[in-house]
This record gives sequence, structure tokens and C-alpha cells, in this order.
Amino acid sequence: MAGIPDSNVVDEETPLLQATSPKPKRTPLPWKQLGLVLFLQLAEPFTSQVISPFAPQLIRDIGITNGDETKVGNYVGFLQSLFWVAQALTVLHWSRLSDRIGRKPIILTGLIGLSASMYCFGLSTTFTGLILSRAMNGALNGNIGVIKR
Repeated sequence: MAGIPDSNVVDEETPLLQATSPKPKRTPLPWKQLGLVLFLQLAEPFTSQVISPFAPQLIRDIGITNGDETKVGNYVGFLQSLFWVAQALTVLHWSRLSDRIGRKPIILTGLIGLSASMYCFGLSTTFTGLILSRAMNGALNGNIGVIKR
């Protein structure tokens, strides 16, 4: 067997990486977990914008403007911006708390808080109730800073 090279012989001319070595298996992405996180991420835009279609009529029906149609936009804008202001003031606190106690409790607290605040918003019959529930909606929305990290 003088002319047949032995495949088990390693010398200085043998490549270190064999072309026939098996390719490493790809690590599969956890699609179920990623899908769940993306689904939970949808809660924030839904709760922030769900009041947009009916907020002007709600302000008219509550009677805070005393029939002055020019003030309806101001009150609707105040309600919309209150969510974002409350969220901006609390998002870093939720992120720090998630570093301390974990992300799952914060995400669950955020989802329960969003649900409760939207329920309170729907049952509010006064402008003060709308303000409190909308501020609670933004303040309890801990998901925005925790899920995206």
C-alpha cells in the first residue's frame, strides 16, 4: 500500500480544518417565546391609541366643555399626552425594578395594570376619573422598557 495515503496520518501538510468535518448545528431560535414577547409588546400601542376614535365624543358627553366645541380638542389632547408623560416618568423605575426582581413579574404587573386602568377608563363618568385612569395607564405600563431590553 505504498501509493495510497493514509487518512489517519497527520503531518505538517495536513490542513487543520478538514473540509469534510461536519458543520455545527444551528441553534434554533425560541420562536414560541419570541412570539409571546411580540404579542405582549402589542399591549402598549393598543392601550395608548384605543381611546382615539371615541375620545372627542366622550369629552362632549361628560360635559366638561359646557358645550364649547373649541375646547374638545384641548381636553382630548390632554388625555392623550397624559399617558405618554406618565409613561416617561416611570419607565426607568420599572426597568430598574426589573433588574432587581426579574422581568416576568414586571411584565405581568404591567399587563395587569394596563388591563385595570383601561377598565377604570371605560367606567369613568367624570373628567377626573378619566385623568386618573389615563395616568395610571401610562404609569403602570412597565412593559415598554422591560420587553425591549
